[in-house]
Amino acid sequence: MLVIFTFLFILIDYVRLHVGSVRKLFFLLFGQLLRRKELYTLTGGSYLLLASVVAIFMIPDRGVFIAAISFLVIGDTVAALFGLRFGKVRLFRKTIAGTSACLVSCLIIAYIVYKLPNASLPLSIGVLGAVIATIVEALPIEVNDNVIIPIFAGAVMQITLLILK
Repeated sequence: MLVIFTFLFILIDYVRLHVGSVRKLFFLLFGQLLRRKELYTLTGGSYLLLASVVAIFMIPDRGVFIAAISFLVIGDTVAALFGLRFGKVRLFRKTIAGTSACLVSCLIIAYIVYKLPNASLPLSIGVLGAVIATIVEALPIEVNDNVIIPIFAGAVMQITLLILK
């Protein structure tokens, strides 16, 4: 279902970018929700779904998958909100306030996932994933961070989990 939904969402996004009448309607309905760069590229939602599909096939451990996607959904959102509101000092293109908020929220996520029944994610590996997600979010990497945050953090956690077993 996730693969089908992702394909449809990206198809709609593609049509929005290439068919003038659809672009106008989409902008009328959702224009205020779009970031400036999303006017000419896929939306963050498309990238999130794409990352989820890749991650679900790449990460067999349920706890690692939950943490990796949550680092993106919550950590990246908190980073953006805090960065816009409180960010004054910049590191690369991000703010220290946003990066700090991302780390704190990802650490909280790691703890919550550690406490989930049947998640089997050791806290130390969740903390490692939180740090990786924060570093990836802060670095000026040209690939959309909606894709690379869960994939990098998830891969590091999954590999570490396999090594330690």
